[in-house]
Amino acid sequence: MLFEIIIVLLIVSCSLFIHEMGHAVATVTVSKNSKAEVFMGSSSKANKLRLSFGRITCYLTIAISGYCEYSIPKEYPVFTYKQKFFFYLSGPIASLLCSVALFIASHFVSGVAGNIIMNSAGVNFLLFITSLIPWTYPRFLGGGPSDGLQILNLVKANRDERKFSTQ
Repeated sequence: MLFEIIIVLLIVSCSLFIHEMGHAVATVTVSKNSKAEVFMGSSSKANKLRLSFGRITCYLTIAISGYCEYSIPKEYPVFTYKQKFFFYLSGPIASLLCSVALFIASHFVSGVAGNIIMNSAGVNFLLFITSLIPWTYPRFLGGGPSDGLQILNLVKANRDERKFSTQ
């Protein structure tokens, strides 16, 4: 029983890490001056494994929530509408691609390992779906807005800005 709980926590943590790395890779891809930080769990940097991949820094622990924070030096322009849209969408896309890859891989592995891979595919697909729903996560899951809510707010703000500028 304890082993199964540990496996589930590891699958969820790894799935969240892949999702947040999707955001981080998008950040450093769209701007050569941007940096990204991936946090698993709280935004605290204490008592976490710190890994750096170029301009991406990760603070890792076993967690059921995570987020990616980007920064751009003040002398450079902020992200454009399209860059922000790509940033918000890249996490769910990473989850979907991982889900598909794991689903295909599960057909080549049998037994317990195949079941773990298939369940990992399911968790990634669930993360893809739930992150695109426009809602605010409960406090125990971080309490922040979902990617879908951030995309919706971005589209509304852009629509209002365009409407205002044409008047």
